[in-house]
Amino acid sequence: MISIIPSYVWLTLLASVFHAFSFTYTKQFLAHSLNRQKLAFYSQYAVGFLAVLLLPFVDLAQLWEQFWLVLSMCVLVLLGQTSYLNAMRHGDASFVVPMLGCKIFAVAGLSVLFFEQTYPPSVYLAGLGAFVSLFFLNDGKLHGSPLALFFVLLTCFFFALADIIVVQVLKNGMGGLELAVFVFVVPAVLLMPLSPVLFKNDWKVSKPFGKTLLIYAVAHFIGLIILMYAFKLSQEATMINIVQASRGFIAVGVVYVLARLGLSQMEKLTRKQLISRLVGGLLMFGSLVVAVAGI
Repeated sequence: MISIIPSYVWLTLLASVFHAFSFTYTKQFLAHSLNRQKLAFYSQYAVGFLAVLLLPFVDLAQLWEQFWLVLSMCVLVLLGQTSYLNAMRHGDASFVVPMLGCKIFAVAGLSVLFFEQTYPPSVYLAGLGAFVSLFFLNDGKLHGSPLALFFVLLTCFFFALADIIVVQVLKNGMGGLELAVFVFVVPAVLLMPLSPVLFKNDWKVSKPFGKTLLIYAVAHFIGLIILMYAFKLSQEATMINIVQASRGFIAVGVVYVLARLGLSQMEKLTRKQLISRLVGGLLMFGSLVVAVAGI
């Protein structure tokens, strides 16, 4: 049975492992600074440095044809990254990362608004499943950090708006690889020279912070390249979106491993918490499968 699973599914799973790590590892940024705007900008710069390596393989003319749409998307990604780091500041990584799966419901709502799409009852059933998963992701408690929940939902909204622009840009003819490169290169080129002004006395990067940024950027960039290959092989986004949702419960395992390795910002989960959050992550993933596949 394993032999009949398409190769792009395995590639997407591998990309999800890298992105589960990179999204979780951003929690470690808080060991170096509590300025979430700086952390959001610098994380984009770090990946932008690596994305520059792909510039010889992309068509720069496509950037100029849709520059303002690409710039709008970059702004939304930066806002989303800032909000995400705020969520990490107020909540555990094993709660926040799986909650990013809620983005699909924000995308659905915005698609209704902008593209007049309609959805079957299975989507609403999936929404209920995602809501129930919050109980398990919050360790089976009915109370938790409202700020963490607020910021992660705000993150989903910003990223969903960015996805709406992605759909429009791709419909206009831009290649997927070009878009992936531009979304990281453009903020680095435009904003990096302004960092001494934006962050005044806090703009420099220490060696430990630089190492943390490099580890994040390499993991995120490798995941991005693998994901682009998966898209190229599949020629469709439905199954890839479903498999990508697996990063939510993978992230719970990543948190456990990173905490065991002694990373200062990672929460140490008890056995009960680990089981509860794995159940929550799996329920979130299952809800997304129902929503996207219409089971």
